[in-house]
Amino acid sequence: MRNTGAPVDPPTDPSGAGPAPPRKHPVRRVASLPRGVSALPRGVSADIFAEPAVPAGARPSGGEKIPPPAPPAPPVEPWRVPDRPVREEPALPPQDLDDLQDPDHRGRTLRAALIGLAVLLLLLYLVPAVAMAGKILPGTMVLGVDIGGQSTTEAVATLRERLYAQTRTPLIVRQGTRRLTVDPAQAGLTLDAEATVRAAQSGFPSPPEVWSALTGSREVRPVVSVDRRKLDEIVARTIAAPLEEPTREGDVSFDGVTPVPVYPRPGRIVDRKATADQIVRGYLDPEVVVVVPTTRDLPHITRAEVRRVLRWADRAVAAPLTLTNGATSVSLPPQTLARHLTFAPEGAVLRPRFDAEAAIAGVEPALLGTARVARDAAFAIEDGRPVLVPGEPGDRVDTGRLAADVLTALDRGTRTVAVPIVNGPPRFTDDAARRMGIREKVGGFTTSFACCAGSAGNIRAAAALLDGRLVEPGETFSFNQVVGPRTAAAGFGGVGPTLIPGETGTDAPGMDQVATTMLNAVVRAGLRVTDHTPPEAHASHLPVGTEAALSFPHPDLRWKNDSPYGVLVKASAAGDSLTVTLWSTRRYDVDLQKPVVTQRVSLPPVIRQGPGCVPERGRPGFTATVTRVLRRDGEVVSRQTFRASYRARAGVVCTS
Repeated sequence: MRNTGAPVDPPTDPSGAGPAPPRKHPVRRVASLPRGVSALPRGVSADIFAEPAVPAGARPSGGEKIPPPAPPAPPVEPWRVPDRPVREEPALPPQDLDDLQDPDHRGRTLRAALIGLAVLLLLLYLVPAVAMAGKILPGTMVLGVDIGGQSTTEAVATLRERLYAQTRTPLIVRQGTRRLTVDPAQAGLTLDAEATVRAAQSGFPSPPEVWSALTGSREVRPVVSVDRRKLDEIVARTIAAPLEEPTREGDVSFDGVTPVPVYPRPGRIVDRKATADQIVRGYLDPEVVVVVPTTRDLPHITRAEVRRVLRWADRAVAAPLTLTNGATSVSLPPQTLARHLTFAPEGAVLRPRFDAEAAIAGVEPALLGTARVARDAAFAIEDGRPVLVPGEPGDRVDTGRLAADVLTALDRGTRTVAVPIVNGPPRFTDDAARRMGIREKVGGFTTSFACCAGSAGNIRAAAALLDGRLVEPGETFSFNQVVGPRTAAAGFGGVGPTLIPGETGTDAPGMDQVATTMLNAVVRAGLRVTDHTPPEAHASHLPVGTEAALSFPHPDLRWKNDSPYGVLVKASAAGDSLTVTLWSTRRYDVDLQKPVVTQRVSLPPVIRQGPGCVPERGRPGFTATVTRVLRRDGEVVSRQTFRASYRARAGVVCTS
């Protein structure tokens, strides 16, 4: 490095050469320094500012004297420079040519690219969307049936055609080892094809829907239409009835005058609502087996309570009970007490109940004496229509108080009860009779007993006991309870022992015909038969399949008035025919189908000899099934099937 100063090169003009003027600092004037003190910084030699050396032997021009050589300078100490670490700068990446372009130009290019991409995407969406608009999206499936690309009308028709068999496939219902089937049509289950198609998108599709239609498929859940009334009925009749085991509460009944214990037994109840919901969910899925949920129902009455009541009942019917009004007394025999004494559970206790009204029905006039007796309202049939016969006030037995007094006497062991008599309106008033809705004939049946003259008296006696009986809404009619035991005192003859499928009892000839006539009237009236026993042999003068066998106390004929109206029973035996007619308000159109006879069996005749042989015709055995269909406004409400299996009987052939 050289300091700035006058040029050291010789001038171009040799004559102009002369001694160089002393050099001065261009800004600062330097004063003379003491001897030995240098104005230069430490470490800087003055040689860098010296004139170039003159070669030996050269003489300056102009006769100048050459100064003596300067003494040698002391060694030059170099300028100290601190050591510093060397840091390498990172290499810069090569710049793209686009970076060197104009920024505005780059922005315009980017916007153009984005606009082009948006237009392309819009076209990719709109083209297929327009093609799909107004139709079911491609790839739409319903139970494996592809309805994609179809119009709404086409899709509905496709579903109805392709799923016709599947919508009518019976559902399998299982409980334990038992399997049942449910007809979906009878259960009110149908595929709502229109609603199912509406659930599938058929308008203008959105971008996600277009993408889903182009890249895959989707399953639409079928919409099921449910008629809850039909479904509940089919669950009750087809599933609950055969699968349920009703709980049997502990009880005590009477066989004649002998108390019979009825020990409790747990039951099994079907959860009907849960079963119906599972049937709806399993409909249209052939792989589903509906498992019926059940719960165990425990009785409240214990065996110990039954044994306690059994001892009480035995004491209660051990002797007759005397009813007295002070001047007149009437005796109720043990048979009457047993027939009208029942027990009802209250929590874990069996409480006795005594039907005083029924017990004194035949002896009330004797208890009231010559007093003016109250008369209940009743009905008479005039010109084929029921007419109200108004009741009359008067004296009557207070049967409510009498029932309580009888039970108290039986508890205490006393056998005489005072009869409470009151004066006032009848038990069954005119207003109560009008509310029964007795308006028209709802059912009836007639049978002939010309074949059986020995039964005529018994048939007339039973008809007299049945005639005029009013069955209130919700009440269960019992033939044996109304007619009572068939005894000579009650007007019956020829009473003998019976054996009807395992049930021993007593009865009079002709009672089966009376019960059969009433059964057929009840069936045609649309009322529910709750208990009846078919005979083992068919009587030719009675209808096939709807016969009833009776004995006292069992088996019985029982039917329930399940209507909101009363039912008036009219029975008459005129000449050699018996007619039972039921009057109420008609609810159903009754369709009683003809008997279906199957399983015919014939036995070979028996060959007998001797003077005591009596020839006899044989009877074939067969099974008869009769179905009753109840309809309201043309729709089937319920079905009830009556089945009778008749045993074959071999004929007798006499040979000489």
